[in-house]
Amino acid sequence: MAQTAAKLTHKHHGDFIRRSRGEKIADGVLLAFMILLLCFFLYPLLNMFSISLSDEYAVLRADVTFYPIGFNPQAYDLIFQSQDLWRSIGNSLFVAIVGCALSLVGLSLAAYPLAFAQFYGKKLYSFLILFTMWFQGGIIPQFLTIQQLGLYDSLWALIMNLLMSAYYVVIVKSYFQSIPVSIVESARIDGANDFRILFQLIIPLSKPVLATVSLWVIVSHWNDYLNPLMFLSSRENYTLQLILKELVLNAESSIHNVSMVSTSATGGAAALGQQTRNAVLVVAMLPMIVLYPFVQRYFVSGVMLGSVKE
Repeated sequence: MAQTAAKLTHKHHGDFIRRSRGEKIADGVLLAFMILLLCFFLYPLLNMFSISLSDEYAVLRADVTFYPIGFNPQAYDLIFQSQDLWRSIGNSLFVAIVGCALSLVGLSLAAYPLAFAQFYGKKLYSFLILFTMWFQGGIIPQFLTIQQLGLYDSLWALIMNLLMSAYYVVIVKSYFQSIPVSIVESARIDGANDFRILFQLIIPLSKPVLATVSLWVIVSHWNDYLNPLMFLSSRENYTLQLILKELVLNAESSIHNVSMVSTSATGGAAALGQQTRNAVLVVAMLPMIVLYPFVQRYFVSGVMLGSVKE
């Protein structure tokens, strides 16, 4: 038996080694394409980070490519010296974390009856959810609703406005349906109610899709610029994106002011403006880049939902 298995393994291994020239060429072309695609996505990130830390003369000469030339962190000094920046980071973290937690609870409560429950009007319930994905009221109804709820100029306006998404409901519902119904029926026979089944059984089994949706929701809140611009008026409630936009505008205005006063100082101001713009982008993206490795395993499983049929 062992010899037979060894022969089969050796034969299979030999078949794997003996590959045609066409297969080797195809693999080489595919590998080259993947490397080119990787460079296409990585170059803007590396260039942005390098410019933000490079010497001002290297920035003006456009010599910076994949790595910093010299070392000049003055753009980051300018950004992190702002007291408004730290407050805005706290506001953005509050909106992202609380908004993500409430969204997961709401999405799970909306998707569970669609996946497991049988009730009168289920098709109408599904249609109304999908209807909101196809047709939306627009900005003015959103603004009026937030204003009538008394949430204007409040961080809760940002949370409530992105609390639910029909697209996310459909994704979570589809994953719930991949869980065997027999598990749910066994829990009901043992006397568990729907809330206990959802929070103690279904949600623990749905970590991949919930992690995927969590990442999407957090990124949506973190990068949101239009909603804070529309719903916030007090500076102490500003989120990170609004403050970063102000820092970029201040850097650009300083270039204009310096160029009017002293022509010799225009180059340094222009370099600082470029460095500030790139440093702002780094600060905005860095938390999401740090977060992704922790949810990568679940994220890959979540985005592959529905690609494999049993």
